[in-house]
Amino acid sequence: MEEGALRLVAGSLKLAYYEKGAIVAAPSQGAAQTLHLIQRGLVHSRAGAGAEERVDFEYGVGEMFPLNALLGARATTGVYQAVEDVFCYELGREAVEELMRASPEFRHFATRHMDSLLQQARGALRSAYGAETLSDRPFMRPRATAIKRPPVTCPVDAPLQAALTEMRREGIGSVVAVEADGAPAGIFTERDVVRHAADGTLDASRPLRDFMAPQPLSLPPTATLYDAARLMAQHAIRHLLVRDGNTLLGVVSERSLFALQRMTMREVLAGVHHARDLPALRRAAEEIRGLAKTLLAQGVSAEALTGLVATLNDRLTERVLALEAARHDLSGIGFCWLALGSEGRQEQTFSTDQDNAIVFAAEGAAEPVRARLLPFAQAVNVALDACGFPLCRGEIMAGNPKWCLSAAEWRLRFGDWIRNPDPAALLNANIFFDFRPLCGETQLALDLRAWLGGATRDDQRFLRMMAQNALQTEPPLGFFGDFQTAGSGAERGTIDLKAQGTRVFTDAARIFGLASGAEAQNTAERLRHAARILRVPADEIEAIIDAFYFVLLLRLRRQHLDPEPGAGSNRIDPRALNELDRRILKESFRQARKLQKRIALDYQLR
Repeated sequence: MEEGALRLVAGSLKLAYYEKGAIVAAPSQGAAQTLHLIQRGLVHSRAGAGAEERVDFEYGVGEMFPLNALLGARATTGVYQAVEDVFCYELGREAVEELMRASPEFRHFATRHMDSLLQQARGALRSAYGAETLSDRPFMRPRATAIKRPPVTCPVDAPLQAALTEMRREGIGSVVAVEADGAPAGIFTERDVVRHAADGTLDASRPLRDFMAPQPLSLPPTATLYDAARLMAQHAIRHLLVRDGNTLLGVVSERSLFALQRMTMREVLAGVHHARDLPALRRAAEEIRGLAKTLLAQGVSAEALTGLVATLNDRLTERVLALEAARHDLSGIGFCWLALGSEGRQEQTFSTDQDNAIVFAAEGAAEPVRARLLPFAQAVNVALDACGFPLCRGEIMAGNPKWCLSAAEWRLRFGDWIRNPDPAALLNANIFFDFRPLCGETQLALDLRAWLGGATRDDQRFLRMMAQNALQTEPPLGFFGDFQTAGSGAERGTIDLKAQGTRVFTDAARIFGLASGAEAQNTAERLRHAARILRVPADEIEAIIDAFYFVLLLRLRRQHLDPEPGAGSNRIDPRALNELDRRILKESFRQARKLQKRIALDYQLR
């Protein structure tokens, strides 16, 4: 910490003694008033008292507690007891609050405390799946680690023969075409050789410029391998450049990127691209889920995993749309297929149903256009159902005439929900306002997004109703921080990680996004955008985002272990979690509660 902050601490500390067996802190003492830093001795924390109590955590010399309770102005969730004679440095609540104001370093440590817990949880997850080192989590390593050699380049105006000779000499499958100043102008690969040879245009005396793929995509060396994987999937490419500013560091190929995977991205995407019928589409969908579960087992974060799954599912849906479009007469119709809900936010899990819609252009009456689109949309819905995306029980699908609308009809529908925000309208807003263009004429969706942003950004009445609705569901924590479980039968004593967990975050983020004019639909992106516009401290928002993704990670793990994912796949018995996961889940719910308090304060609720 800064010298001034250290002086503040030194001037405020007191030394206290606790004999063996003494209670240092407990829920019965009310809101925590003191931060304890162990100078000598050992303290155990327990979730409860009685014959069945067990040690949840052990605190030794140099460790402090209960920081989260103190910052949250609440009682501790466990009993802290000295198991030998203990000496503690103690800092009062007011001094801690002053330290938070005076020291950016301490404030960063305190607000990022949860991140350290998440790192421990990810380590425990890797152990549970038999992974032992960081090398078993390739997607979270810096992208530069996939570079196997310095980049091989060739002048852009050199003859193609020179590039081919260089590739053969180096034993590589690609070469970077560069300008005179060394700036990358394009990339040439073995596939380009095959393509031009098949077209009869492979004249090796012509310049490399005529054969290369121009403007190759690149990422900085600090980007993760997940970033590279997702970019490759989005653009259906196999090579990316690694650049540090204007300096070319190397080339990462899809082959090297997925060398450790049982199912490569190329194989998954090839299965999607070459699918010509429903059985092939179903196999491709299974391959996507198989790859996703492999990545989960390797400890890939929920943010990376759900984003990658969403990208692959997008490609699958696009293939379904293309096959069905070829079987229906859609000539002359301009339309865009919309992804809604979790798919629209790119936060799909292993157990998710369909939420989709269509927006189309109609210069005259909309009904004739709708009549032509509905058979196509219904066929797509059936095909997606066969691929493992169940039909929506609420019939929120493009094949429903209510959700296959012209751009003008969507504006009227959205406008009615905004002007008359009854419970049904608010429920629809929670689903439909997360729309994302997936396939077709995307400008139709972008124009609708721009209209919606203008209609909601300054409508304080509507936003306040959205906020009030979002506060109806609270994180399942009791007064003393214990879990509040529910359910009946086999689900007795469980909590719903979707309805009581991730939904709390997504509902709040949606409100922040609408209020701040964010174009993003993703929960994390909405919160980060709002942090800048609404001047919420970035570290506070990142702690909330970490909490959201931890709850989402638990949902993914729960669904992974469920042989038949369904509605119950989001419910979990907190007693079945290990001590670390229980602790982080509680902290995640406290972050959700903090987010709701900010919403309540902003809209003067409660």
